[in-house]
Amino acid sequence: MKILLNIALALAVAAPGLCQAGEEAAQKKNLLTRDEVTVFKKKLVTVLDAMGLPPAGFARQKDDFNLPTEFYLEKGKLVSNQAGARRHFAIKGLKEAEAANKQAGVDYQKKILEAQAKGDYQEMTRIMQEMQTKTSQTTLAGVKAQEEKKLPIEVQVEFNRSEQTGIDPDLVVVEQAGVLGLKTQQGEEGDPKETVTLYFQPVTLKDTKTLSQIELKTGPVPAKTSVSSITIELEGPAADVEAWAARVDFKKVLAQIDATVK
Repeated sequence: MKILLNIALALAVAAPGLCQAGEEAAQKKNLLTRDEVTVFKKKLVTVLDAMGLPPAGFARQKDDFNLPTEFYLEKGKLVSNQAGARRHFAIKGLKEAEAANKQAGVDYQKKILEAQAKGDYQEMTRIMQEMQTKTSQTTLAGVKAQEEKKLPIEVQVEFNRSEQTGIDPDLVVVEQAGVLGLKTQQGEEGDPKETVTLYFQPVTLKDTKTLSQIELKTGPVPAKTSVSSITIELEGPAADVEAWAARVDFKKVLAQIDATVK
């Protein structure tokens, strides 16, 4: 009896540690390795680079990535994992004006302090007037650039996104084997903002002329890093995003797809 009590006591003491170890093991089992995450990021960068240069008047600003860290099983089978990236493009003239004014503020502050240290208040006044004139001219150039382009451009890339949408023939802007691009107007009439969505899938979109809807599925895939479909969204001034969508290196994007979910 004493032996049984000792065993029970030992199990009770060890139970929390065993449970925690079991939970940690289960959690670790579902984590992707660093190399596997790198596979997703490299493919995302490749797709972003396949976009080519932005339209005239725009400058790349920054990239944001949404990378998976876990993989998932469904009935014992791997299911496709989502990953994404967003690239921001600012209006070039506006971005340059902001940077120039920021630098001018630093440069002129130094000159003003030097004049103040000498007690030359007349020179201080002259420098401040010069700074005001220069920054006003730069700001005006930025405003004109913004008036011309109206909006910045956002590019979003997604891997393995589930999608089902009808195809309006009048909204098709790009079409070839494995690729279909649809535009979506935003806002009210006269609003220049538009979204062009490019769908990539070499099997289900092989013959787009016969399709009345796009259906991209998620489901069983052969590997944790499998990419079964890619979508690219370009949002910005209508004329710019439509023209840019047609210049994407479709072959390079399709080459990143290595699986099909049926």
